[in-house]
Amino acid sequence: MTMLLEANDLHVTYGPIRAVEGVSVGVGEGQVVAVVGANGAGKTTLVRALSGELTPARGSIRYKGRPLAGMPAHLVARQGVVQCPEGRRTFAGLSVLENLRLGAYGRGRRDAAARNLEKVYTIFPRLAERQGQPAGTLSGGEQQMLAIGRAMMAEPELLLLDEPSLGLAPLLVQTMFDAIRAINRAGTSVLLVEQNAFLALALADHAYVMRTGTIALEGPGRTLLENQDTIRAYLG
Repeated sequence: MTMLLEANDLHVTYGPIRAVEGVSVGVGEGQVVAVVGANGAGKTTLVRALSGELTPARGSIRYKGRPLAGMPAHLVARQGVVQCPEGRRTFAGLSVLENLRLGAYGRGRRDAAARNLEKVYTIFPRLAERQGQPAGTLSGGEQQMLAIGRAMMAEPELLLLDEPSLGLAPLLVQTMFDAIRAINRAGTSVLLVEQNAFLALALADHAYVMRTGTIALEGPGRTLLENQDTIRAYLG
């Protein structure tokens, strides 16, 4: 299996606080890889370092063999590694369509943008129905669809999803995971950061369980799901 992303011995700090200590993770081509753990485990810090939002204090990040650590986030995205951040961060006053088009900014190819828009609408038909509506008037689930759709407009080879099910009703959580599965089957590799360990592990080809800034366990998603030690590590 060809590895897309390899991070080794990552250390990320906020002043004196060591949020991530010696973490190594990898994502293979075509994989869904999950990072699960309780609040404060360091999951979001890890994904922000991988996307270029944070610069690691130590360690390496390589994408297709090329170094990424320290590269600005917009250049990381142009390499094909695109983050959908926690909290959605949609532009409330802009329409659904305008938000989506912003995701394609910098790609410079109108034909690709139109094609990607159709892909987004296929995965999230609700967005097509709401395309003229201001993003701020959408429900929480629709805003999460919009955030993921906007990330997909940048044509990621590797999509970094940070807590996509956060704050959603159970039925919408399952819809979101079905969409992630569809995105992966269409050819996009996914690194999924999630508090919902059960659904994430069931979906993942490989998974990491984080606890207090370190990797407590790793292995095939379904193997970890069947391991009671995983649940104990997840709950802290």
